[in-house]
Amino acid sequence: MHIIVGGGRVGRQLAERLGDVIIVEKDRRTAEELENLGFSVVLEDATNRHLWEELPVEGSTVILATNDDEVNLRIAGILKEFEPSDIIARIESEEYSKEYLNLGVRGISCGKTIASELLSEIAESRRRYFEIRVSQDNFAGKRLADIDTGDNCTAILVFREGKILRPHPDLVLETGDLIGILCGREIKKTKNPFDEILAIIRHPEKFEAVMREARIIADRFEADLLILHKEDGKVMCSLSAPRVEYMSIGEAMELLIDLEDKVDLIVTESPAKKIEIRMDVFRKFPVLLAKGKESYDSILAVVNTETPEEVLTYATSFANRFGKCVVLFLDREQLKSVPSAIESPTVEVRTAEFNPLIEVVREVRKGYDLIIFSISNSAGNLDAEFLWKFIIDTESSVLVVR
Repeated sequence: MHIIVGGGRVGRQLAERLGDVIIVEKDRRTAEELENLGFSVVLEDATNRHLWEELPVEGSTVILATNDDEVNLRIAGILKEFEPSDIIARIESEEYSKEYLNLGVRGISCGKTIASELLSEIAESRRRYFEIRVSQDNFAGKRLADIDTGDNCTAILVFREGKILRPHPDLVLETGDLIGILCGREIKKTKNPFDEILAIIRHPEKFEAVMREARIIADRFEADLLILHKEDGKVMCSLSAPRVEYMSIGEAMELLIDLEDKVDLIVTESPAKKIEIRMDVFRKFPVLLAKGKESYDSILAVVNTETPEEVLTYATSFANRFGKCVVLFLDREQLKSVPSAIESPTVEVRTAEFNPLIEVVREVRKGYDLIIFSISNSAGNLDAEFLWKFIIDTESSVLVVR
């Protein structure tokens, strides 16, 4: 049994994946929404001791998913009397880490990474497939795009009169249709690739440029934004950074090592020279090197990899939320393996006809707001030194993916 305190986005996401849960939520409207979704909800302030006398706490795992450290600590202090098997809390501010430790609480530090941390520790997603029969009482007459299949789920096919139809967004559903829905971690990237974004601030003078783009991305993707910076001589993760000091690459890496699979995107400043680039970071995380753009109205995705799915996923996601994206394939053979990944009205597909390097240079010089490419550089025979030169010299922001 899991008891989740807080029914916000993180709490709801955990409840969907854990299954056998009780959610404690003090906001009536949120509680009603959760109940309508089929969750077991207790409308109560979790700082009231009498609540825990009524719940099956002993032997359960209690997850404190609120965004208030002081509230979490008050609840944890009460819970110790009731002998839960484990107490896990999201730590919003590192200054409370010692207090959590003293109470025996297993804290998920570095801010709002609790969702990914817990989902990997407690409820590693399994691939799930299920079907929904369309009737006049639910989805008949609606477009497939208007059907909310839930987080991390997508419709992969529609059965109609013995035939399998492609799940086009504008397909109008009819009574008797059977919608095949697939859920799992594989689906997450195509629906919303970013839940947790980490802005890394190394130089104080770059703070505004980095944060401008980090906030825009977090807003468009409805993601949580955390800041890794140095303040008063300490490297920390926080929700705000009122004071920022210079932070070396080595200092930043000490924390980044523990964040693999917990952060979906890193936004940081563009390096002044190649020596400032840590290749291992690009191999672990998608990294956006920010130039202070206010939007991404024009996007270029260079498909310089033999496995283009990741480049295409991010290209389509950004295009759907910002502006049109030109996808430049450097090898015509690449198109044979990914025909369905590029069907979007916001994506224009082109193929290099002659020298890929020359055509990439020509496109880069057009001044796109954002350029996307793969760190693998395994297709198109592009010179690696050229890639790093344009990262450093271009006025475009650059998203480097695996």
